[in-house]
Amino acid sequence: MSKISDSLTHKNVVCPFCSLHCDDLEINVHDNKLSVKNNIPKSCSLKFEKLNLPKFRDIPARVKGKPCETKKAYQYSRQLIKKSKETIFLNSSVDVNITRESLSAASKVNGIIDHINSNVFLKNISIYQRRGYMATSLTEIKNKSDTIIVFSNNLFKTYPRLMEKYLATNDSFSINPKIKKIYVIGKKANNQKDCNIRDKRITYIDFNIKNIPELLSNFANKKNTSLISNKIFNKLLASIEDCKYLSILWATSEFNDYKECDEIIYNISAYVVSLNKTMRAACLSLAGNDGDVSFSQTLGWMSGFPSRIKFTGNFFEYDKDSHNAEQLINSGNADLVIYLNSLSEKKLILNKKNKNIVVGRPCTKYNIEPDVFIPCGIPGIDFKGHIFRTDNVVSLPLSSLRQSNGNSVQQVLREIIK
Repeated sequence: MSKISDSLTHKNVVCPFCSLHCDDLEINVHDNKLSVKNNIPKSCSLKFEKLNLPKFRDIPARVKGKPCETKKAYQYSRQLIKKSKETIFLNSSVDVNITRESLSAASKVNGIIDHINSNVFLKNISIYQRRGYMATSLTEIKNKSDTIIVFSNNLFKTYPRLMEKYLATNDSFSINPKIKKIYVIGKKANNQKDCNIRDKRITYIDFNIKNIPELLSNFANKKNTSLISNKIFNKLLASIEDCKYLSILWATSEFNDYKECDEIIYNISAYVVSLNKTMRAACLSLAGNDGDVSFSQTLGWMSGFPSRIKFTGNFFEYDKDSHNAEQLINSGNADLVIYLNSLSEKKLILNKKNKNIVVGRPCTKYNIEPDVFIPCGIPGIDFKGHIFRTDNVVSLPLSSLRQSNGNSVQQVLREIIK
């Protein structure tokens, strides 16, 4: 077994953080410290290199805000679980392996399993449950799509290598990449600033994305009533009509604050379906930086449901309303919430009405101190794992790059639920 002081270089490493899960990283590990060798956006390399800071390595467990031995945190967690009448396992960033373990844990305590982003990804699922959905993959977009429309305000900040890896590529299996036309429609200043690629194939269009339904209607009717200039509108329309394969991308999380959110998603999918009468078109909703895709995929093939399920003694029961973790917590109808946060840097919003156990990566942020905090290793950094890419079609292996001081989330769950 290698020593911590040894220098190792790992090639073809899968990034566990952004849900593009780029698998071309080269990472050197020396004295248990990570160094990214690829020429990638700084925001990507920092996700690895900040884990070298001492505060990410030597974090003790805590009970009621006081540092303690991990064994004591386990014992107190078991007491809380034993007293609980309604326990929620709330996944805030997980991979496939952790989701499987949380399913097993919930079955032992008749618990509820939900994801912190269920309100967002269930919107997409409800569309293709009700009327169908003509979706594509990142690989098809790269190799077959000659016209791409991206509805975005901040997409390239969330997915820094999206343009480089899949949209404005210099290679392709079946089309000449030089003929690609890429239209980025949304907050122009944000999109230009956040995109790390400068390419003449890209056209940035300033547009309020809550008006997407109107724009798509204009395309269908070939009449411009939007605030986009006629010159740009006609260029866009001509590209759509002349292309062999149109792809439309967005992130539902960017629409979620609009009351028109459901209408926007519905209209995009309906427009794509209508185009397929005479041409090839497909769409892709990007999501999963908090393990959403891995969570919903794993629950889907293990229980038949994507989220919001409860073990009722013999099987898992799905109810998107009754097992909505956010509503249960806010209404005081859950007495214990176990947060599982292995990947995300987002702040967890805890509720003081119930007891809270956080099993999280070191330096997990929260609004109030939980009853128990148990630090865990990060899949893809400290432990092996598996994770689904944002397009739902590829499951990638996560590597163990360094020796971990803590346990994995799976190990913690097995200790506190026996």
